[in-house]
Amino acid sequence: MPPAEPTGTVPLTLMESRAVEVTDSDALLARVAQTFPLSAFLEGPQERGFFHRSGVIHVGDVAVSCSRHSPLEISFDDGDLATLTLPLAGEGQVGTDGQTLRLQGGPMAAYLPGAAFTASTGTFEEVMICLDRRRLAATASTLAGSGRDPGRHRPRFESPLVVDGSQPGQQAELLRHLHLALRMLDAPLLGPVGGLAAPQLEDLLYRLVAALVCPEVVRGIDGSLADPHRDRPFDELLQWIQAHLHTPITATELSRRSAYSRRNLQYLFQRRFGCSPMQWVKRQRLEAVHRDLQRAQPGETVAVIARRHGFLQLSSFAAGFQRRYGIAPSVLLRRSRTGAD
Repeated sequence: MPPAEPTGTVPLTLMESRAVEVTDSDALLARVAQTFPLSAFLEGPQERGFFHRSGVIHVGDVAVSCSRHSPLEISFDDGDLATLTLPLAGEGQVGTDGQTLRLQGGPMAAYLPGAAFTASTGTFEEVMICLDRRRLAATASTLAGSGRDPGRHRPRFESPLVVDGSQPGQQAELLRHLHLALRMLDAPLLGPVGGLAAPQLEDLLYRLVAALVCPEVVRGIDGSLADPHRDRPFDELLQWIQAHLHTPITATELSRRSAYSRRNLQYLFQRRFGCSPMQWVKRQRLEAVHRDLQRAQPGETVAVIARRHGFLQLSSFAAGFQRRYGIAPSVLLRRSRTGAD
């Protein structure tokens, strides 16, 4: 009977195309110390010899690694980066800040804020995502619609946490989406077909991890949301839109400028105007065109006036204008010039 295949040669669940295998503990020590503040390393008892197989990829400032290794104990000093660990197989535990976090392959995650920690595992496979802790807190504030106060959620990202995804619910769904996002890193045709660019995937990873650590930011509208009839930032956003109707405006731009989440913006516009943000933008553009058609200067055409207010597709503009005002824009322009009712 042939000998059993060494565990280290089994393909990694993720990033196998980038895998590097190390069978010498000193070599691993040097490799890990290049990236992390390693303070101690100790091999566990080995039945088949030491092995460590890992693949690493960087997406913007996010480092993602997948590794499988024989039993070991490893310690790290304080660092600047937070780490989210996703156990895929095996068991282990992490000691940090007076707490012990137990890890087991399955639907769970462990968040470490960058404080010194010691990890002890058996034969183990995990994914580790390293992110900037301050950016995570700022991302959570943006998701909650409180981006003007990025420090509001910072305390949540200063403490270790175990996320249990074993029961149906939001956390389980977020973990599932995170695993799906990570699989995009391995998709060989994603780039050639114009898939997610690195900045988009980086932002997606930050948003998913922020929501896992601070789940209330995606549990619906922030209960402390101000009344849109008296909310100065919202009024300032409306003024900015009116001043920039001639430029491309997107929902992402509105969220960034106002520091509201997209969900809160939807709520605010629906509550005040009975429509979505982008529907309101289109209404303002149509009203601006309607005014200018009624007072058009000599030589101005429908196309010139429509483009002045951000309409580039003239056929769809004309159809939308007639639906709203019951008259074709060309007819309104002609009447305004002849003085007809």
